[in-house]
Amino acid sequence: MRDHLVAYFEAHHLLVESDALQLLLKVPQPLAVSRQLVERALSDHPFVTREMVEAVILSTDLGRSQAIRSAEMSSALLRTPRLAASLPFELLREGFSAVVPGQQPLAAYGSLFASRFEQLSKMLRGRPELSGLRPVSELGTAEGSAAVIGMIRDVRQTPEKHHLILTLEDDGGAVEVLVLKDSAPAQVPYLDDEVVGLRLAMPKERGRLPRVTHVLRPDVPSGRERKRTESPVRVIFLSDLHIGSRSFLADEWGRMTDFLHGKGPRPELAREIQHVVIAGDLVDGIGIYPNQERDLAIGDVFEQYEELGRRLRELPERLHVVVVPGNHDAVCPAEPQPALPREIRSALPENVHSLGNPSTFALHSVVIEAYHGRSFDDLIPAIPGASYARPTEVMKRMLAMRHLAPMYGGRTPLAPLARDGMVIDPGPDILVTGHAHTFGVDQYRGVLLLNASTWQAETEYQRMRNVSPVPARAAVVNLADLTLEALDFSGRESEVGGAAA
Repeated sequence: MRDHLVAYFEAHHLLVESDALQLLLKVPQPLAVSRQLVERALSDHPFVTREMVEAVILSTDLGRSQAIRSAEMSSALLRTPRLAASLPFELLREGFSAVVPGQQPLAAYGSLFASRFEQLSKMLRGRPELSGLRPVSELGTAEGSAAVIGMIRDVRQTPEKHHLILTLEDDGGAVEVLVLKDSAPAQVPYLDDEVVGLRLAMPKERGRLPRVTHVLRPDVPSGRERKRTESPVRVIFLSDLHIGSRSFLADEWGRMTDFLHGKGPRPELAREIQHVVIAGDLVDGIGIYPNQERDLAIGDVFEQYEELGRRLRELPERLHVVVVPGNHDAVCPAEPQPALPREIRSALPENVHSLGNPSTFALHSVVIEAYHGRSFDDLIPAIPGASYARPTEVMKRMLAMRHLAPMYGGRTPLAPLARDGMVIDPGPDILVTGHAHTFGVDQYRGVLLLNASTWQAETEYQRMRNVSPVPARAAVVNLADLTLEALDFSGRESEVGGAAA
């Protein structure tokens, strides 16, 4: 944990003093406190002191309200003292936050984008490549070269030579800059509403645009060490159960539950699994797409959640289950989404921990970012070569942008919240998504990337959208070294198959 905290502050260009670090290591939620410290840090004060840590611990924000929130989120676990006492779970961040009362929609979206810019620009400030950083409004006085941080408002091509012109804005103005089509900065596509740092060659002649010579994205630090537990502790990752669908794979689900109970092959592997993470679309929902009622086995959404509760009770009671909603679940569709409402949570077993989508939490100090992945629907068409068959390539781009859903106005509705909850902070050790109904494993800068399959067979709607599912897979990750075994419960193999990643 010590190394994890030091690395987190270094990623935000902060140095933590020894006394401050010692105090952080003693608090119940050191990562959550560290995140508050980063948010409050001043740009001209690069040190984290013991006094700063004490102020955060005693503050109303993290003192009373965080305690209330933690108590509410753990209420179900408190009714099972044996599990709660041994549960190494720390909620670091839920994307969803309350809407500012009385704020008009336009102003609320202004606050959302201002929050995004503030959070991501902090990650870029202090980079040596951005020395001589200027606000957009002062670029006109720069000579030679300059650096700027801004949000991309528009991307267009020049009509003849197909160079790119970016419209970049910060909180004080906007500027157009030129990206030559064969230059290094043109090799990765730019997306609307992402935040970037640019080094510019300033024009000598009036009327010409500054030319981009180097681009920096917030990104996760390269060469980062992945966190590990001291002893083998395993997590099984699932997604897209779609309970209530006629296409729910009941037989395959039964094979998985038998495996978790230690029946059949690999009982020693099953015994080491302590946690289950399910990345959204817990049920099939109602009215999600045209004529969905023809695909439903259960036509009432509350009955779907009752059936979800029954299916989760088929898992061993010793397991700690974390669930986040997806676009098929009965919560607000705009992202970030809140946790399941109380009347729905009451249908689920007591060992189920319901979080918002997205959420960041730590299991045994290993940081996991769980996001259902609705923004694939916007990012895949916008990124050349991207596809639902290769979701981890899109996840790499999410980490580079440090944002899960930057594009406003597409298929992914964004909630007008005062704080942008789709920013990826802290950087995770594991990023898990669903939504694509495929199975993908990869790594990026020390982060394990996982798209967690589905438990629904192909539907007519998916055939129409050219989505070919890869169902009934489960990823089992060892938190001691972040190795992964991919298990196939489709029945095409005589035994539970495994593959390290």
